[in-house]
Amino acid sequence: MDRHAITFDFHNTLAACPEWFELEVRCLPSSFLRWWSERDGQALAPDLLEESDGRYRQLRQEIIDHGNELTADACLDIVFGGMRLEVSQDDLHTGVGHLMSEALTGVTPIPGAVETVQEIHRAGVPLGIVSSAVYHPFLEWTLESFGIREAFRAIVTSASAGLYKSRPEIYEHAADALGASPARMVHVGDSLRFDVGGASRAGLGTVWLRENRDVAEEPAIEPDLTLTTLESAAPQILALLASRQPERGTRRV
Repeated sequence: MDRHAITFDFHNTLAACPEWFELEVRCLPSSFLRWWSERDGQALAPDLLEESDGRYRQLRQEIIDHGNELTADACLDIVFGGMRLEVSQDDLHTGVGHLMSEALTGVTPIPGAVETVQEIHRAGVPLGIVSSAVYHPFLEWTLESFGIREAFRAIVTSASAGLYKSRPEIYEHAADALGASPARMVHVGDSLRFDVGGASRAGLGTVWLRENRDVAEEPAIEPDLTLTTLESAAPQILALLASRQPERGTRRV
C-alpha cells in the first residue's frame, strides 16, 4: 500500500457537462416524470414537477451534510415515495439511463484535460477518479468518448462508494482501489471545499484547478498547488507527486 497515484475530480476538472450536472443536483425527478408521462401518455400537473425537484434538492442537501450517498434510482425512489407516486424499479432504471445517455451529447473535455491525463499515464503513474455522482455509468461513458478510459485504474463515484465528497473516506476508498497510500497521492479538482479540503483531510496532496475564480470560496483551505488551466499541467502535477515520495535510500517502514 505504498504505491503512489494521482486522482482527478470529474465535473469541471476533466469534463464540462452542464446537462448532466443539472440532472445530478436539481432536476432529475422532473425530467424523469416528463419522460415517464410522455412514454405512457399521461399528463402531470406542473406543481407536481416542481414539488419533485424541491424534494430532491432537499434530499441532496441532506446527503451532502451527512455524507452517505445514494444512487440516482434510490434518490428518485425516496422522492416519489414521499409523494405517493408508484414508479416501478424497472421504470426508474430505464428512465434514468435514458436521461443520462441524452446528457452525454453535451459533454466536452476541459481544455488540457485529455492531454494531461495522457502524459501522466505515459509516465506510468496509476490514475483514478473521485467524483460526487449519483449515476456512475455516466463517467465511464464520458471517459470512453474522450478516449482516456483505459488510463484510469479506478473510478470511484459517490454512488459506487456510498460516500459523498463531504466525507474524506471516499478518498481513502480510492486509495484502496488503487493500492496506494494517501501520503503518496495527489488529487486534482476544482472545488476547494470538496476536492482540496476533503482530499487533504484524507492525507493526500492537493491541486486546485482555480480557472478564472478571483476569490477563494473557502479561504481557510490551502492547496499544495494552484493551477488556472490543465493545459501543459502534467509536469507541475508530477513534480508535486514526486515531492511526496520517500527519498531514494530511505527505508520504508
